[in-house]
Amino acid sequence: MKSIYVIKINSKYFNHLLRYIKIEYIKKQDNYYYLYLDEYNYKKTLKFKKIFEIEFVDYKGFIKYKRIFLNNLIFFIMFFLAIIYITILSNMIFSIDIKTDDEEIKQLLIKELDNYGISLYKFTKTFAEKEKIKQQILNNNKDKLEWLEITRHGSKYILNVEKRIIKKIDDDETPQDIVASKNAIIVSIEATRGNIVKKLNDYVKKGDVIVSGTITHKDEVVDLVKANAMIYGETWYNVHVSYPFSYYEKTYTGKTLKRINFNFLGKNINLGRNFKQEEITEIKIMNNKFLPIKLGYQNVKEIVLIDDLYTVEEAYIEAIKLARERLLKELPNDSKILNQKKLKIIVNNSTIDVDIFFKVYENITAIKKLESEDNV
Repeated sequence: MKSIYVIKINSKYFNHLLRYIKIEYIKKQDNYYYLYLDEYNYKKTLKFKKIFEIEFVDYKGFIKYKRIFLNNLIFFIMFFLAIIYITILSNMIFSIDIKTDDEEIKQLLIKELDNYGISLYKFTKTFAEKEKIKQQILNNNKDKLEWLEITRHGSKYILNVEKRIIKKIDDDETPQDIVASKNAIIVSIEATRGNIVKKLNDYVKKGDVIVSGTITHKDEVVDLVKANAMIYGETWYNVHVSYPFSYYEKTYTGKTLKRINFNFLGKNINLGRNFKQEEITEIKIMNNKFLPIKLGYQNVKEIVLIDDLYTVEEAYIEAIKLARERLLKELPNDSKILNQKKLKIIVNNSTIDVDIFFKVYENITAIKKLESEDNV
């Protein structure tokens, strides 16, 4: 691309100047000529600048871009340094999240990862390297780890792990009864050992024996055994819930991520994925009021926001839903609600109070140890 210089000269001097220079392009406006010259001819015009009232106007072509670059050299240097800096940061490890409550397994994985170069403020691994490291860790800990998955999210590594459980044979034969853990009507009895002393649809109180470990013959105790059974019963609960008509709630899902935030000329660019709803804590890395570039490091938490205004009917439905959730949270996982009935509803200015009766199917199995007798 050729470098062009644009000069302005009064029309009355135009013909005189043409004797000394060669012109690439010419444009006339009012009483002036705008001459486009290459670098050699432009330098020649400098000798006649005062004589012919020559005025420099602009650059065209390569020289123009060169001067723009030189005039903004600091900006371009800072911009490219920022890009390099962002690239480095986005390929560094800032967080390692090991999804287990077992502290022993957690410490084991931290040590293993460090041995293979995965630790805070070190560079991330390629997918192939990561998969190889995962397999090596599993091979090194066959007696402790059943399964391991290493996932990278931006500058964060997430490890999902399953501990290997070695099942031990239960050789405890201490005699026991199977009793009711709470008041209930018996719905199901699955006994593999012992003497069943209650029937289906019998009402039992907490502590009543359902399957006995005491074996009798003609009203005499002949043996004490370890009774085994699974008992399910129908139980009952009254739940009280007060639910607001205006409801606001912010909950954390537990999911987090870390990312780089790059701001150029007021436009934000997040280098990493986003949550639909999130809470951000930002640490400024580069923030200079004289430069159009800002760089930040963000800790992001996923949140769920609920901001609703309910009618009485809607609030009642939400209250029932909340009551069911609270009840099921306190029951064993295999429990289920059989029936429900509203007992009382009170509508206040800002809340609705609801009392609900629940009929529940749940495991009521409990154990009561027996002591051996010398005469048995």
